[in-house]
Amino acid sequence: MDQDYKAHFKVHCAEIKEWEKIHVRHLHAVVSVPGTVKEFQFRYLRVMYLDPSENSLCEPIMVLSKWETLNNPRSCLIGVESMDFIARENVIDEFGSYGGRKQISDGWILNDKESVVYFRIHGEALKFFAKSYQNREYRLKVEPFDVRYSEVLTRDDPIFGDQYFNGSVFRNDLDYLVFRTRTVNLQNLAFRIEFYHKEKRCALSYVLPSSMSGTHGATVSPVIGLSSAPVGHINVNYMIVKRSQYAEKNPEVDSMRETFGRYWRKRNRMLQIGHRGMGSSYTKSIDHRENTIFSLNEAARRGADYVELDVQLTKDLKTVVYHDFHLLVTVAGRDSPSSTPTAGGENKSLHEIAIKDLTLAQLKLLHFEHISRANGTAPDSPVTLSVTPSKNETDELHVPFPSLAQVLRNVDENVGLNIEIKYPMYMKDGSHECEGYFEQNKFVDIILAEVAEHAGNRRIVFSCFEPDICTMITKKQHKYPVSFLVVGATNRYMPFQDIRSDCSKIAANFAAGCELLGVNFHSEELLNDRNPIEIAEKYGLVKFVWGDDLNSKDIQKHFKEEMNVDGLIFDRIGEDEVMKQNVFVVENHNRSSLFARSQHNSRSPSMSRRCMSVVE
Repeated sequence: MDQDYKAHFKVHCAEIKEWEKIHVRHLHAVVSVPGTVKEFQFRYLRVMYLDPSENSLCEPIMVLSKWETLNNPRSCLIGVESMDFIARENVIDEFGSYGGRKQISDGWILNDKESVVYFRIHGEALKFFAKSYQNREYRLKVEPFDVRYSEVLTRDDPIFGDQYFNGSVFRNDLDYLVFRTRTVNLQNLAFRIEFYHKEKRCALSYVLPSSMSGTHGATVSPVIGLSSAPVGHINVNYMIVKRSQYAEKNPEVDSMRETFGRYWRKRNRMLQIGHRGMGSSYTKSIDHRENTIFSLNEAARRGADYVELDVQLTKDLKTVVYHDFHLLVTVAGRDSPSSTPTAGGENKSLHEIAIKDLTLAQLKLLHFEHISRANGTAPDSPVTLSVTPSKNETDELHVPFPSLAQVLRNVDENVGLNIEIKYPMYMKDGSHECEGYFEQNKFVDIILAEVAEHAGNRRIVFSCFEPDICTMITKKQHKYPVSFLVVGATNRYMPFQDIRSDCSKIAANFAAGCELLGVNFHSEELLNDRNPIEIAEKYGLVKFVWGDDLNSKDIQKHFKEEMNVDGLIFDRIGEDEVMKQNVFVVENHNRSSLFARSQHNSRSPSMSRRCMSVVE
């Protein structure tokens, strides 16, 4: 019978604060390992136990605070690294450091009762009635507390960085503050906002659970001065992230065996990413209908390393791959000045409708035109494609509105997928892309569930213009990385209200602070200002670029040679070029060839081979 081993685990954690040390357990642990085990893998992590305090019988709930997120976990060959069946007795590991690299990440949500709450203070957030409080510079500090006990909660790094004793500077329309905390008793969680002027506390405000009616929104709270009288009010945006509903059905969500959330292999070759497959077909003259399985596969066939596609939900909560939030539906009606007589004499008109207001069956049944035909931005070219295929187009691969599952099952598995999650936002002119949209947690959970079920071993990167969706994805899973899509300074599009999407420098800082993989920059801004690229490089972010400028080969060359970006997203990939294979196919081929050669060279040479060697 094999004798069991004793494996020692000692770890030094420099990030532990002085006040945390009294709670530290198991910086040195001894674990029994069965003698039949030849190798085991492990990671270190930091957890905290939060008390839900629902009743005296409730056990504290474990919350994952930090963990090691290098792509490969630590490994121990127990037979090699042991003496007298004792392994690692004198080894002291450094938390987060392994194999010459260091990487520590925030934990994802492990428990159904756990929530992560984000507070954002930005824009014209402060308004004071009392003149003595106006025209001052304030510092703000946010403290979570339990309304049942009216005391500040003990916390383990609940925010992105430690707060100063008197908070952080906030100036209307200049600063953007984000605060974060974890809780297992959301219904009793409140926040105290302390106002400091010249290092002295001068006012307070409270955000109570009753003021947070949903998981995403804004609230206005009175500001109370030292005399206990109201002196103004503060606007606060909040977001509450909950555990993914699909997590219980998919145990791999909580596995630490592999994580690609912050992993990216740097290559000498810049990646080429097919925009909606072969490109935008409804506003440009492109032969293949965008965001269809055929277009995605055609881009892969022409050598795309990744293909970019857009995902949203229908009224019956089905995923569809389509870019715009709205369509024009053809409706037959009585004669009117706006109606269009058809060849058969029937009058038809086009009416705008949101995809979220249509079921999947209706999308497959009705006749649609692209939204650009309503605002006059559609090109005059007669080859511009209609959304709904003609009767002669019978190939299902060309049909619009494939589900995400269909894409995952039918697109070439060698090509990576950049899945852009479409979630509407407020624009700078006060308009909204698509009002009355789905609740964010529910929306993201449906998409993540479909990916978990059908993705297999595919390479996937999520992206989104809505920064809160990017944050939410990282808190619900850690397998797939997330890149923040940003418009930046532009004269071509109506910018978003959210300053994180309106300024590429802030976008890079946001991505670094939220531990995203990188940023999808807009080419227009980078051609005028390369500073965002330098910020991204400072924080080790992956740099993708999108934009119409990239349809020029000279501009592509500029981004590759002058800015050293990691990937470009553009139309008509591989056209007018020699057909080539994507980088992953080439790498797999090279690995297979190298393995075959090593196997061949490791064989025992025959006498004739040795004689030939002597002759040579």
